[in-house]
Amino acid sequence: MSRNSKYFLFLILGIWVFIGVVAIALLSFDGDSGISPLNVTNTTFTKRPAPDFELEFFSGEKVKLSDLKGEKGAVINFWASWCGPCRTEGGTLAKIGKEYDGKVRFIGVAVNDQENNAKDFLNEFGITYDNGMDTSNIAGSYKITGIPETFWVDKDGNIVDHVIGPVDEAGLVSRIEKIL
Repeated sequence: MSRNSKYFLFLILGIWVFIGVVAIALLSFDGDSGISPLNVTNTTFTKRPAPDFELEFFSGEKVKLSDLKGEKGAVINFWASWCGPCRTEGGTLAKIGKEYDGKVRFIGVAVNDQENNAKDFLNEFGITYDNGMDTSNIAGSYKITGIPETFWVDKDGNIVDHVIGPVDEAGLVSRIEKIL
């Protein structure tokens, strides 16, 4: 085997090792705790005060997060109609939002979207909980790095969990149980 052939083989082997390491890292990272997304119980999250915001919903009603303090917890989901992973979790959020209606306040915040597209998205997935457009940089105050991102806020106004990426039903429900 020539010297150039050996270098070529080492280069190919190095590329395959790199791809394998990146794939393993991506499959085991949930964006917040570093644990596998299959593990729906995140015990390493440190709770912190939720940034307050006021959001006008598509219905015209306004909510200020601090007004919910002492009443019930909230699930805050940042999303957009053009976001593939948001489409993945849309049906799950609609279903669980209906099941926990009255127990937990679900709030959807559409980020970098067109209002008509956002409303079409909500209709498509049957999402009935309150949603509005992020016109006051709520995403910035929550330090959103991508969408979807979901936050669970307890009735004392503290973020008790946070997930970057789409949530599945088991993960969504197990985290809601923390704020009931």
